Amino acid sequence: MEENKQLKAYLKSILGDQITAFWQAKPEARAIRINTIKTNKQAVEARLKTLGVSFREVPFNALGLIIDDDHLPLSQTIDFFLGKFYYQGVSSQIPPLVLKPNPGERVLDMTASPGSKSTQMAALMENKGFLVLNDVSLKRLQALNTNVQKVGAVNYAVYRQQGERIGNLLPEYFDKVLLDAPCTALGIIHSHPEVYSWWTQRRMQKIIEKQRQLLISAYKALKVGGEMVYSTCSIAPEENEELIQFMLENYPLEIMPIEEHWHEKFMHGFTEYNGKRFADEMEHAIRIFPHVHDMEGFFVIKLRKIGKKRKEKNKPQTFKTLAHDDPEVKDGLLQISQQWGIPPEQWPNYRYIKTRDRLWMVNNEITHIPQENFLNAGLLLGEKRISGWKLPNDSIQFFSRFITKRHLTLSEPQLLELFKTGMTSVPDAENGYFALSYKGEAIGSLFIQNR
Repeated sequence: MEENKQLKAYLKSILGDQITAFWQAKPEARAIRINTIKTNKQAVEARLKTLGVSFREVPFNALGLIIDDDHLPLSQTIDFFLGKFYYQGVSSQIPPLVLKPNPGERVLDMTASPGSKSTQMAALMENKGFLVLNDVSLKRLQALNTNVQKVGAVNYAVYRQQGERIGNLLPEYFDKVLLDAPCTALGIIHSHPEVYSWWTQRRMQKIIEKQRQLLISAYKALKVGGEMVYSTCSIAPEENEELIQFMLENYPLEIMPIEEHWHEKFMHGFTEYNGKRFADEMEHAIRIFPHVHDMEGFFVIKLRKIGKKRKEKNKPQTFKTLAHDDPEVKDGLLQISQQWGIPPEQWPNYRYIKTRDRLWMVNNEITHIPQENFLNAGLLLGEKRISGWKLPNDSIQFFSRFITKRHLTLSEPQLLELFKTGMTSVPDAENGYFALSYKGEAIGSLFIQNR
């Protein structure tokens, strides 16, 4: 790869005599995050020990585990298939922990794909409240949808929207916003060497302008008193402190202090750079450098909206989710109960969205959903087929404890064949959909078609 002298000179201007150590930095260790929507720490740690996998706790997150030896790998285990844990970078786990979204709050993940932070926030919110997940790329949204379904989240809706427009479409709508902004990736350049081929000062300035517009949009989307975390995987001050300084000077925002333990582990934000002076409170930001912390480089800062710049006029158009006894969904839910044995007493715990042949399920707090550029929300409960209601894998897993009919347990060889080829022989079973059971737990949907 051709040497990018401009990039090397720029990084040296930031790092000085630490530049050699920066280039020699070790890659970040592989890590997982335990999904508390479906399991708990004790169960996952016990399972890892049974599998002979060595691990240690992420220093700042009890639910994060650094995997020292992923010899299996874990991505090929039944536990990963069931969504009991999620591969997530160590540094990547920090922004949601700093934001601290709570149950019952309205939260925006402005650039959500592929969903590592989104699924983390869904768990932090205990699957309650309303989590709006947005991205502009249809390809990335497909990965996002797969991941949030897999972890069993029912407190979210997905949108395909330019992040720069959200503040105008949903003004003062959110209690909290996470803006993990697109950036030059200079903090993770060791694992993304393609940055060498495209980085220039001009390209960086274009990215900074996009970050600026996203920050303004995030500000508009926040309620007064609402909180925002801005993060990047870049070490460039122009993308971080300098941009935040612009926001402080032009919008009623303040930098929030964060818990001291973060600064016991990581570095403070810059209060001065390249002859420019920033607000003293900029030291509340977190800076992570790969050569210092053996983690991917990151910048994280927390802000609070303390006033309005002007009156926001828009009131979003919404549609109403359906109660369990609404005529549009009542019969379908009854049929699912009859077919699968799920007690009808479960249905009042949720609200529903009905499309032509599908039923989606969200938590009871989500009564209205903004309409523009909406894609889907919550868990896909079921699809109406000629032979009855098909419950997808994620739905089967969600209601595993309540499904009392149409269970099918396969032998170990049959199960292995199914996972390898997608097919297996079950000659004595009747036709139709079944809940595939493994060690007493319903893990997926199985269709039987015998001649």
